[in-house]
Amino acid sequence: MNYCTIGDLADNFSLKPFFTSPKALKRPIKVIEVDRPGLEMAGFFEYHQKSRLVLVGRKEAAFLAHMSEMEAYQAFLTICSDETPGIIICHGVDCPPVILKAAKEKDCCVFATEVETSAFEADALSFLAESLAPRTSIHANLLEIFGAGCLLIGDSGIGKSEVSLDLIKRGHILVADDKVDILNVRNRLEGSSPALTYGMMEVRGIGIIDVPRMFGINAIKRKAHIRYCIDLKPFNPAESIDRIGNSGDTIEYLGIKIPYIKLPVSPGRSMAEVIEVAVTNYKLKDYGFDSAAEFEKRMDESRKVAELNLESEEK
Repeated sequence: MNYCTIGDLADNFSLKPFFTSPKALKRPIKVIEVDRPGLEMAGFFEYHQKSRLVLVGRKEAAFLAHMSEMEAYQAFLTICSDETPGIIICHGVDCPPVILKAAKEKDCCVFATEVETSAFEADALSFLAESLAPRTSIHANLLEIFGAGCLLIGDSGIGKSEVSLDLIKRGHILVADDKVDILNVRNRLEGSSPALTYGMMEVRGIGIIDVPRMFGINAIKRKAHIRYCIDLKPFNPAESIDRIGNSGDTIEYLGIKIPYIKLPVSPGRSMAEVIEVAVTNYKLKDYGFDSAAEFEKRMDESRKVAELNLESEEK
């Protein structure tokens, strides 16, 4: 199971520490949820989720001011359980002494941020969604073609990098070459490049090239929503292929299926142009227009006309 620590979150958002300890900074965050402890401060713990990150904003601080010190202290002793990752005081609110006292006793981190509570909650959930997302890595290239993330897969040596280079020259955007890190972020596949190879490509016969230096900074992107997968295959005249395009094949990564197509590679065939057409055709399908279905419709209409003509001739 993926997780990050409260220390990772604090570093990412440059949070100001009120209280930390080496052990407390290693407390894991295992769920993509946060808690605003209004009911808990009122003494209702029946549905309290101990494993959630706790956010305290101006409402909680105002409510705390109306509680007795002992009531507040006892409430936060329970809130600061061993499973609680930590407490974030938002909106630039000063840390109430009772929270700090309970946190120190339970060895639970307390941090501060100037960001408004609901805005920080959204940012934290986004960060946790990526940090805790199921993930995998595959041997592939990832480009954003006409605004859609497209995986190029195929055997080593088939020419993925060369085709990618041609697509970049045509104005499309490189996300990753050779290795793609894939995350399932809330049932949405997101792909990115490992930090070591970001912006770099290996082209056989040339070696490593720096894409942003050669083609401009707009030729690269850190991540993309993966929507389609194109499998480059050596051309085999004996292999049957879908000539109409109505197969509707898919491929699955991390439990999510995306449209998948095999494209045969042969000398003299402009694969960059073919891939552009394939992606455009997929986008048309997403908007409700299916070229294969339209062709079959025309075939049916032509067949009906032919049958009617035949019947009239027989009469």
